[in-house]
Amino acid sequence: MKRYGRILTLLLVLGIAMAVSGCSVVKLLTGSASEQSGKKNPLRGKDTDERIVMCMEETYPEHEFSVKTSFDKSKDCGVFQDENGLEFKVHGLVYDNTYHFGCENDYLATILRNEDYVDKAAEIAQRYGYVFEYDAENETTTLTSENKNNNENGRAESETDEQTSDAFEEASKMILEILNVVDSPKVVEPEDTGFSTGEVNFYSFPCMSVLGCDISYKGSSTYVRFSFEDKNLSEAQIRQRFEETWNWLKEEVDNEKEEP
Repeated sequence: MKRYGRILTLLLVLGIAMAVSGCSVVKLLTGSASEQSGKKNPLRGKDTDERIVMCMEETYPEHEFSVKTSFDKSKDCGVFQDENGLEFKVHGLVYDNTYHFGCENDYLATILRNEDYVDKAAEIAQRYGYVFEYDAENETTTLTSENKNNNENGRAESETDEQTSDAFEEASKMILEILNVVDSPKVVEPEDTGFSTGEVNFYSFPCMSVLGCDISYKGSSTYVRFSFEDKNLSEAQIRQRFEETWNWLKEEVDNEKEEP
């Protein structure tokens, strides 16, 4: 009887609390879902400009940013500046809701353009037998071996052509030279640019950060991905990425040829 008495007392207390506050039993015991997520969601309570500044300072942790011209969603563009007054555009807004926010920024790209990065990188690439290409519309950069360009212009690639460790060693030196040819800010790229329902994710992706270097095997090719986040890696770490990607490509090509 005492046990049932305690249960009735508890229910009575909860009933009084519900009557006074208008809350449900579940909310009293656990709190609302929005309250719980709000405590862990840095996006909550921030407008678009504040979200951009927060994302920028995640991407470039050594710098502070502020709004110059508020982000205009109809034009998909806003102008921001760093602590030294360097202005740059933010664009490419993907999401701007309770849990998701994504955009692109031209902060790194502006610095690279001001430092004649494209011309300097092209000179380095040429010394190593590569062609440096800059796609201004998409703000991407790639490296292609001059040998591959010759093949595409008429000289067939041998079925036994393979890139050697020595070739990757030279390419690794080239990558590090290019990533360090100008004084660029520390960059932390977003770990995940995807969005899942109910999960918080926010980022501002740095345009011109990615540098793709072409590698090939038996007529097939792919790009090894590098970025300015990698500029402090060792030559051995860069070479390891080349070798891992090339081994993956070799396995894919060989397996495809074995299939009936």
